[in-house]
Amino acid sequence: MALPLLRCARRGVAGPYAESLGSRWGPLGFAGAAELTGCQCQGVTGSACVRRRALAEGGYEPNTKIVKGIVTSCGNDYGWIEDCVFFSTGVVIGHLSVRIGDKVLAFVEEDPLSHDLKATEVCVFLGDDKLAEPYSKIQELSARVSDVKKEIIHVADEYYFYLDSISKAILGFTPYEGDWLDIEYSVEQGSSKIMVQSLKATKRRHLEEACVTSIHRRQGLLNHSIFFTLNSLKCPLGYTPLVGHVVNAVIVQSIRSHYSWRAISMSPVKVL
Repeated sequence: MALPLLRCARRGVAGPYAESLGSRWGPLGFAGAAELTGCQCQGVTGSACVRRRALAEGGYEPNTKIVKGIVTSCGNDYGWIEDCVFFSTGVVIGHLSVRIGDKVLAFVEEDPLSHDLKATEVCVFLGDDKLAEPYSKIQELSARVSDVKKEIIHVADEYYFYLDSISKAILGFTPYEGDWLDIEYSVEQGSSKIMVQSLKATKRRHLEEACVTSIHRRQGLLNHSIFFTLNSLKCPLGYTPLVGHVVNAVIVQSIRSHYSWRAISMSPVKVL
């Protein structure tokens, strides 16, 4: 049976992300060997996680990550995590039945050429979905992005984390100053660097047939009230928004002077 194409629904059409994956940690449940030693999903039956044992023994590869997320769709023998990470049912630990809405921890690999994301091992959370150490001290935070320097994201003027290509693909956009994010995290002792276990926009909406009402340099507005910047905007290949264009857009809560929303992607409906 032919498997579906591994294409991330949130990547848009502006092309794959090709940033370096050299960091050992990043958003949405990404961690390296040191953080995963002894980690198990509570209540999971079957053998211990082979992949995590390999990580603990130093077998970490730069294009692999541990991802915590939600199963968003399922077929007879496959599924998707966060609409972006493909997995076959054969890689689910304990051969448990996976349903839409299940919380999972997955070992994810990124294809070095296509940049598609595929889970090679999936662990389903059961019960109260708590994890063993070191994940048992996870905290929750809704915070405003205070600064962005390349792939380093600063939040609440207090913490920061690294955003690599897998993180960005699953989140669906590059955070920008003013964006509000919901974060599950743990803090490295004595450091402002945080380990992010889950990351999403605090508020995210789809907007249909909005009008580009102004553009100055690389910043503009939709309907006179929704901010966007060409430095952080997904568009179809070859398309650049101009004043008067009618577009469909995805917007996220982003607080700045006079504006409360930022467009993170847009595609033309018609050009006036």
